[in-house]
Amino acid sequence: MKILMVTNSLKMGGIETNLVRLTKALTERGHQITVGARSGVLVVPTESAGATIVPLSMRLRSLPGLLRDLHSLRRSLLAGADVVHVFSASAGVVLWLALRLVTRKSRPAVVASVMGISFRPDEPRWKIRLRARLTLLSCDTLIITSPAIGELVSDFSNADHKTVCASVVGVETPRPGKTDRSPQIRESLGFRTEDKVVLTVGNLTPSKSHEFFIQAAAEIVGTRDNVQFLIAGGGKCYSRLKEEIEELGVADRVHFLGERQDVEKLISSCDVYVRPGIVEGFVGITVLEAQAQRRPVVSFDTLDVRQAITHKKTGLLVPSADWKALAAAVLQLLDDPDLASSIGEAGHQHFLQHFALEAIVDGLERIYQETIDSLQPSHP
Repeated sequence: MKILMVTNSLKMGGIETNLVRLTKALTERGHQITVGARSGVLVVPTESAGATIVPLSMRLRSLPGLLRDLHSLRRSLLAGADVVHVFSASAGVVLWLALRLVTRKSRPAVVASVMGISFRPDEPRWKIRLRARLTLLSCDTLIITSPAIGELVSDFSNADHKTVCASVVGVETPRPGKTDRSPQIRESLGFRTEDKVVLTVGNLTPSKSHEFFIQAAAEIVGTRDNVQFLIAGGGKCYSRLKEEIEELGVADRVHFLGERQDVEKLISSCDVYVRPGIVEGFVGITVLEAQAQRRPVVSFDTLDVRQAITHKKTGLLVPSADWKALAAAVLQLLDDPDLASSIGEAGHQHFLQHFALEAIVDGLERIYQETIDSLQPSHP
């Protein structure tokens, strides 16, 4: 099967990391993968996974850039893709335009996956609606990750497409021993053996809400002298967050690690994983990676994260933006090793049932083939 995947960029991020994993798994099963996206640090890993890269600018407000993107996508469509998988609404807009430039005979099957509605707080609602509507107009099959997400995007729905509830986010099942605590990270940071480590991973952007993680850390530091906090990720909010840490007087306990490609090792070194985001999006690759390694997760209670976390069973959920509740939940896990262990194990079992990579790829292959078959002319 020839598969064209289109997304915003190949920068370091959850959706992008997931795309690399899917590319590798699908290539190993004999499929030919082409990825259209803006350049980023994951270009080399994507190529190493077996994909051909089609560079795109994804700048909808730049006419020269948009025209180049349309030319590149049209050429990829004419090369004979069997199915196109769109991973973002902005990419969906560019694809919708590109499909206008090919004949119906050259048009492949189109699958779009909606993992949530993510947007900037200051972004006009009409822009969000337009991107979503054009993406749905171009697709033959819409993948939603939960019925709740389906309700969220129902206003944009197109009666001509089929809707399937399935996950497109998968993580490799760790090999035996890979979930053991990694001492190297702790040693490299000069932590003591008795220190507890609380970790969050994510680009330093407003949507990730790292300020709540920092405020919760400051609350905990005031009562515990053996807890260290790690923030892995880079981005435009670094300076502001660094200033906040210094103002709160916790610069010696909250550590910025920058962009990392050893996230698996970072997670294996932590005692508690925290997801501080409050913007509705998708569940988050790192939440699943933490569950894969039996690490207990604390998160704000958003629509998307409920796909992975049931409160007090597979993780702890606290009211959105309530950093005091976030701090209390982290302390609850640090102070009760049995609870942390049981939640970590339950999260791991949930991961195996719903987000193990092999099962996700099985489902995608089935969706791709069913979408292709549905477009074949019926014979009497």
